[in-house]
Amino acid sequence: MASTSSVDWSKLKIELRRVDYRTLKRREKNAHYMSPAKFKRLVENIKIDGAVTSVILCCLNKDGSEEILSGHHRSAAGIEAGVVEGDALMILTPLSEARKVAIQLSHNAINGEDDASLLAQLYASLDIDAKKFSGLDDSVLAGDKGPGATALGGANIKYDELLFSFLPEDRVRFEVEMDALAKRAKRFRIHAAPQSRFDDFFDAIVRTKSQLNIVNSGIALSVMARLAGERLDQLEAEAEDKSDAA
Repeated sequence: MASTSSVDWSKLKIELRRVDYRTLKRREKNAHYMSPAKFKRLVENIKIDGAVTSVILCCLNKDGSEEILSGHHRSAAGIEAGVVEGDALMILTPLSEARKVAIQLSHNAINGEDDASLLAQLYASLDIDAKKFSGLDDSVLAGDKGPGATALGGANIKYDELLFSFLPEDRVRFEVEMDALAKRAKRFRIHAAPQSRFDDFFDAIVRTKSQLNIVNSGIALSVMARLAGERLDQLEAEAEDKSDAA
């Protein structure tokens, strides 16, 4: 069946060129948005690398101008970082405006998806500087919760220690809150728990950091302990009110 499209879908002739980002024509409308924080991170990464490490896509117009189709943020970040030259895939085939838009949208829309568990494992393997460079944050760790309790089975269960490091002042605050919790609950601290409880604990840390804009996990734990203490105070007060009412 013959195509009824008005767009010329001929095969493209493309070559790799060295370009000056400052001379490239930028499209007036670009639906792809990058937050200021992410753009700043991109600029910092380019400064570290000394180059724009992703090739941008351009097209050569009839008037001789070179126009960006994909890579507006990368080229702008390069200029901001002082890296004004880089490689570009240049489409030499004349393009209609409709095909330019179609190519632009396809580059923004057609992307792969991350395996959440594998992404979390890869991210966790990095040191702090590499984590910053990745452009991700600790929220990706929510994608790696390990096997469920049923997968662990009933025999030969192995336990892993989860180590949290605190700054001295944070450790003191955390221990104070934990001691207060222990006194309120009148129980010894639990040092082992089933997988399902770890998932709850992990989710609580992630939610606390996200809701309260906390980066440090030690501080998040201290805040969680304080919030738990406040809730226990509320429960005790409610119990006393019920007792008085009776």
